[in-house]
Amino acid sequence: MAEKKPVRLKIEDGAIGGSVESAPVPGATFADLDPAKVAAYLATLEEESDDRTDGNDNPETRLADLGLVRAAAPGVDFVPTTAAILLFGKQPGRFLPQASVKLAHFRGTEVDGPIVDRKEVFGTLDKIIEDTARFVSNNMRIPARIQGLYREDMPDYPLVAVREAITNALAHRDYSISGQKVAVRVFDDRLEVESPGGLAGPVTLENLGRKRYSRNPLLARLMYELRLVEEMGTGIRRMRRALAEIGSPPPRFETDFSSFTAVLPARAQLEPTRSDEGRPPMVARTAPEAPAIYFEISQADRAEYFGLLQTGLNERQARGIFYARERGRLTNRDYRQVNPDITDETARLDLLALVDKGYLLRIGDKKGASYLPR
Repeated sequence: MAEKKPVRLKIEDGAIGGSVESAPVPGATFADLDPAKVAAYLATLEEESDDRTDGNDNPETRLADLGLVRAAAPGVDFVPTTAAILLFGKQPGRFLPQASVKLAHFRGTEVDGPIVDRKEVFGTLDKIIEDTARFVSNNMRIPARIQGLYREDMPDYPLVAVREAITNALAHRDYSISGQKVAVRVFDDRLEVESPGGLAGPVTLENLGRKRYSRNPLLARLMYELRLVEEMGTGIRRMRRALAEIGSPPPRFETDFSSFTAVLPARAQLEPTRSDEGRPPMVARTAPEAPAIYFEISQADRAEYFGLLQTGLNERQARGIFYARERGRLTNRDYRQVNPDITDETARLDLLALVDKGYLLRIGDKKGASYLPR
């Protein structure tokens, strides 16, 4: 059977050089852009160059001069381009559903392993980058090494490399492919970030990181101006350097006509050994293993459970809320028993988030803390 090719969107008239990023988004209007985000961006340009506006204070005209909104026809209102919706849209997913990112944490090393956590993140690219980096941080192991009196955290992946992989995927993906989304997969031994669209222009796996070419140059420039990337065209080198600094193998890259995948190897797990004084120099950041508790959401609670997921909670947190309601209280240990194979730190962050969002009330401090349902 022939391999199914991805569905590509038609590029509307008005795009520069046939580029999707500069094409007007059908159905969108200037009112679909967040005025606060637009104002912040234009203010940034003002700070960097006093003559960028040529005395024009009209946001629509200024964005038109920058290629971010276009008139579909003479006398017609300005229409935001794909790049504008991705970075300044109030609801980017309404017009560009392919712009969200799918996240999953698999136990083991294969996609058919049990799913520990999953999520889909939406919004403007800056929000997606932050939410995705937070997901990876919450789902990776963070052992620690004791050196003398000091403790050094040793996460599986340097967050600099994680953010670069995510940012590159969003900046360089092919937005004309409507049926695929950026996918981030966390395994025991690696992190995969898959982006729709193969390598573009003259870039190959052999010259990746040395040859520069952007499928979305306007979007790349905007992300640089918004400080979402530190330096244009250096993401691959920064990933390699960040991994090398923690002693991890270099990233691997895979591509075909429909996708590009960055693979970040996890830091090698150090085995505990005895020091000269008889103390183990390595300690884990996880609390003592808690036996798993099988806790099932009842059929009557399913609708509310999925409603909690829609608000942005992860599956672990939703289970924790129902467990707390059933038992009347919840501890960090209970939370890890209901959600096996997570670290004490992940449980702590999840519970603090539930307190901040008003789902739980914290009683006590540190290890003796309990959480009561509100």
